Amino acid sequence: MQGIYLFSIFGYICLLWLTGVYVTRRSRSSEAYLVASRGLSVPFISVLIAGTWIGGVSIVGMAQGAYIHGISALWFQVGIWIAMFVTSILLGRIMADKKTYSILDVVGSLYDKKTTRFAGILQLIFSIWVVTMQIVGGGAILSVILKGKVSFQMGMFMTTVVFTLYNVLGGFVATAYTNLIHICAIVLGIFLGGLYVVINTDALSQMVSKSHYFQPFGDLGVTQALGWAYINFTLGVLAQPVINTASSAKTLKEGKKGIIIGNIIAIPVVVMAALCGIAAKNIFPEIPSISALPILLNIVPPYIAVLFLLSMWAPLMSSGSPFLMGATTLAVKGYIAPFLKIDNDRRLLLASRVTTLMIGAISLGLGFFVKEILREVTWIAVLLSAIVYIVFSGWVFKGIKSIYAFLSLAGTVLILFFSFIFGFYRIIHPIWPVTIYIYLLMLLGVCLKRQGT
Repeated sequence: MQGIYLFSIFGYICLLWLTGVYVTRRSRSSEAYLVASRGLSVPFISVLIAGTWIGGVSIVGMAQGAYIHGISALWFQVGIWIAMFVTSILLGRIMADKKTYSILDVVGSLYDKKTTRFAGILQLIFSIWVVTMQIVGGGAILSVILKGKVSFQMGMFMTTVVFTLYNVLGGFVATAYTNLIHICAIVLGIFLGGLYVVINTDALSQMVSKSHYFQPFGDLGVTQALGWAYINFTLGVLAQPVINTASSAKTLKEGKKGIIIGNIIAIPVVVMAALCGIAAKNIFPEIPSISALPILLNIVPPYIAVLFLLSMWAPLMSSGSPFLMGATTLAVKGYIAPFLKIDNDRRLLLASRVTTLMIGAISLGLGFFVKEILREVTWIAVLLSAIVYIVFSGWVFKGIKSIYAFLSLAGTVLILFFSFIFGFYRIIHPIWPVTIYIYLLMLLGVCLKRQGT
């Protein structure tokens, strides 16, 4: 069976790389490489959005979360789903300038350069970490499936090389075309495999009566479950890959439609991953939780297993690619081009390709430090929450001084740092002290502005 898996993976890799080579001719300018020449239609926007939120975090991580926490793990994704509908409503404001490339343009319309650059760095850190999560998921999938042939580290390396290479070749155009392939593979495979497991085993019905697995808030509790949803709402509204995707749409209207359709595609896929994780807990109660999804390949027939396998591995690239290209756009447009004073488009295109390659390599290195996917994303997502707070404050209260926004971001970093140094994160999630801190600081800025000081 492993021979069939290897052949399927190799064939899939060839398809992706051929696609990257094919679209390289459409990525001969920096504008084409970074934002697909702003010419993508609704179907491509939809698969980019769906792929962004169907990744290692949402599939492998969701199955792991459901294996541990049950159906309540879905609260992690609920915030993203709500955020996408809100983003579609706010898109006109986010994309006020058709030349928008990244969160830097959004923050820069409200605050000074120092605050804008700080916000960009925080967004960049988060984007790189999400790429890392996809790489870790890839290592988990391939090492379990090809046990004895591919180690966890080799699986991470393979995943990194595959999606980094086709993005280096074809840029955001390659991301769009390959995500169309990924989404087809994901939807077909996850439902064929997942439904087979659900229908042909009694796992879910047995888990209903066990502990917390089908309780709405499970062992997480109301506070933590809603906290996960809230955190992911804040990280989703202004996430760089979504801005990058919206920037690539032909029109604002097509961007809005694509975001909504992509969100609707993603929801049932993630729910099925959670059900698979619960089933795995019943069938394989002693395995490492990270293996909850790939272990199910052992109980499905070969003709389904191949597609089920691809539905597990493809999401890692369908999400990793938009975050990788989003990070590239942010780094090149916000920092590298201004710092190196690149004004030649050919040199800018080269810098973009090199940056994509470097971010892929950095993300691979960080992959060796990941332990539990869902929890670690919620911790570092606090950096994005702070950006959302200052942007919404700037929209609602016109003319807040930049110093308050800058101090909000700086304070967030310090709170996050000390939460881990002193272990406070075990008692209270960092999002709550950050929320209170920024709320009070921005309120102070509003009050002082009204007093004319």
